[in-house]
Amino acid sequence: MSTSRLWPFVGVAILSGAAGFAAAAWLGPAEGRAVRSDALERQEARLEEALRKLEACPPAAEALPLRTTVAVDTAGLREEIRQILKEELRAATSAPTPSAPEPRPPEPTPQSVAAFNQGRGLVENAVATGRWSEAQRQELRSLLSQLTPEQRQEIIRTLVVSINSGKVKVDVVGAPF
Repeated sequence: MSTSRLWPFVGVAILSGAAGFAAAAWLGPAEGRAVRSDALERQEARLEEALRKLEACPPAAEALPLRTTVAVDTAGLREEIRQILKEELRAATSAPTPSAPEPRPPEPTPQSVAAFNQGRGLVENAVATGRWSEAQRQELRSLLSQLTPEQRQEIIRTLVVSINSGKVKVDVVGAPF
């Protein structure tokens, strides 16, 4: 097989991988981000406290000559910063504390059930024909806003798995949904 005939397959493979990666990033959990955000907020508060202590030092009463050396306890400051960083690193890497139980997802409305059935039929039709077109993408996009998060995840997962397994060929430029 010549090299020029391989390029469409390479393009589809790259597009499929990118779509799978994007779907995983979009659908993946965001728990780690909240832990890091809390740790950074605590670290920022401690650094601000250290800055306030530094600013609280009384200014010199008289003007200092140009060749005067100001004595600063750098070892103490370094040790305090080192201690703050160790505590924040330990807190960020430790297991997150269990939060309040998550609220139950809302029950699907009749409108979302109808949109889900229509979206599932759209994906099943694409699997049956082996093609995913621009018209199907636009129709799915209009349905996604009507679905619950669980329904949306199921339809997108089914479509991405079908694309990645080669059952469906994507005939659009850009993301398939």
